[in-house]
Amino acid sequence: MRKIRVALAQIETKLGDVSGNKEKIIQSIYRSREAQAHILVTPELSTLGFGSGDIYLDRVNENLDALEEIREVSAEAGVTTIVGFVDRDDRGFYYNAAAVIVNGKIIGRYRKVQLVNYRLFDEKRYFRPGSRLPVFDTPRARIGVLICEDVWFPEPARAVTFRGAELIVVLSASPYDRGKNTLWKDFLKERVRDNILPFVFVNQSGIQDGVTYWGGSMVFNASGKLIKELPLIEEAFDVVEIDLEESRRLRRRDIRVREVRREILEELLRAYEDMQR
Repeated sequence: MRKIRVALAQIETKLGDVSGNKEKIIQSIYRSREAQAHILVTPELSTLGFGSGDIYLDRVNENLDALEEIREVSAEAGVTTIVGFVDRDDRGFYYNAAAVIVNGKIIGRYRKVQLVNYRLFDEKRYFRPGSRLPVFDTPRARIGVLICEDVWFPEPARAVTFRGAELIVVLSASPYDRGKNTLWKDFLKERVRDNILPFVFVNQSGIQDGVTYWGGSMVFNASGKLIKELPLIEEAFDVVEIDLEESRRLRRRDIRVREVRREILEELLRAYEDMQR
């Protein structure tokens, strides 16, 4: 069986504390090496911290410098690392993004496609939404990356599944609300069962600026079974082994991925266009 060992770094990041956040990520990389993990996943925007405020405009360069240091440590440790950060394009626009670091190189970046713009957060003030849904070839698996709100829509997970993802990881900074962890479990199970793939969800923990981030990071296997759940609120680190062959076995008897019809996808697009009129 092909298996992958994934480390979950459920860290408490602080908005604007790039140096402190960077050190927590680096320590998680070393812990991943000691635990013989193949890949490490951190929360959303873990270099700069998640929240709201013009600090996103002021600390981007520092955040990019921190990413470079994280890349160097990842190379030394030999751990594939997926880290949340603020990306910037050649025109100066910012993105809520994740970097995929393999063998000391950033092999790709994923930019969040569904920005949060309600309640506490105003992402559209600072970030542009991404529009691409790639998969990343790592030494152990083809990986699809999503960020938080992306999971609340079925299309992003479906797209990376069609592109051959063997594992989907979700970086998150979800604030606590009554029943929030149960709601997330339901959404993740839906995406797992729709796509017959294992999912890794890593959420920020702790309290900052009066906002509680509930942690509760989770791993589901391809059949939709919850195989790992980290504690609520507090920082935690754990490693879980995932069977990458399970989805292939399940898909032998389940047609929902291999028999998707192009005509129906095109009809879906037509229905969307009708709705916009």
